[in-house]
Amino acid sequence: MRKGKLLFLFCGLLSLAFLAKASGGKSNPSLLQGYVKDAITKKPVSGVVVSATTPGANSPKEVMTDADGFFHFSELPSAQINLQFGKKGYQSYKRAGVIIKEKTTVKINVDFLREDMNTDPDSNTDDSEYPLLRMLEI
Repeated sequence: MRKGKLLFLFCGLLSLAFLAKASGGKSNPSLLQGYVKDAITKKPVSGVVVSATTPGANSPKEVMTDADGFFHFSELPSAQINLQFGKKGYQSYKRAGVIIKEKTTVKINVDFLREDMNTDPDSNTDDSEYPLLRMLEI
């Protein structure tokens, strides 16, 4: 009976060791993904540089949107990050304080506004809805 308990304990410890090795000793990464489209035409915008900066990091992680306007970051740490979207011909957009949680996927869709939109500084039009940022956490 004692040998059976020892064997059971050994198997349990061995399986935990394999799980730790398989995860590399790291927590499960989080994902950040989404689409960027033109705010007026609603067409995808390719070539947008999306930067994710984590407080305390030396340099941001950067990705670029593809032909469908899609971007994604994998293996982001669980933290509060700052995002920046930029492309020539479009107004740059910054979003601070996006919370990334462990084992989650955050989806962000941005409607990007062209630079030539509302260039009159005396204009009274309210364009606060542009660019739009929609987030969904799953």
